[in-house]
Amino acid sequence: MIERVFIDSGIFIAYINKRDRWHAQALFLFQEKNIQPFTSELVISETYSWFLHQAGEEIARQFRLFVGAIPKLKILFSGASFFENTSAMLDKHRGAKLTYVDAASLVHLAQQKIQTVWSTDYHLSLTGRTIKPVK
Repeated sequence: MIERVFIDSGIFIAYINKRDRWHAQALFLFQEKNIQPFTSELVISETYSWFLHQAGEEIARQFRLFVGAIPKLKILFSGASFFENTSAMLDKHRGAKLTYVDAASLVHLAQQKIQTVWSTDYHLSLTGRTIKPVK
């Protein structure tokens, strides 16, 4: 059976940054075979910006090339009504210090019926999703 997984920015960062404390777990996750990976344009934007400002343009470029080489990766885009759905998610989880990107990711998870998230923070478990790696 194919498992649908959503890849968050922290796992992308951990995969590329060998000094990240989640690096080994990220390498392991990207070796999983029976998955249908998803991410979003917002996660890609957030991660690209992180690499650009923390490590420089060449590492940001390597990240972009890595994303383009992930087999079967589906990139989710935000439509016109997405802002309203994301705003509602932010309002629903006031006090959780949820970022706009994480709130948008929660909307994508609900719309795509994805239950498993590869992430290094807990925010994407606010709606009951399973987070890998387990902390």
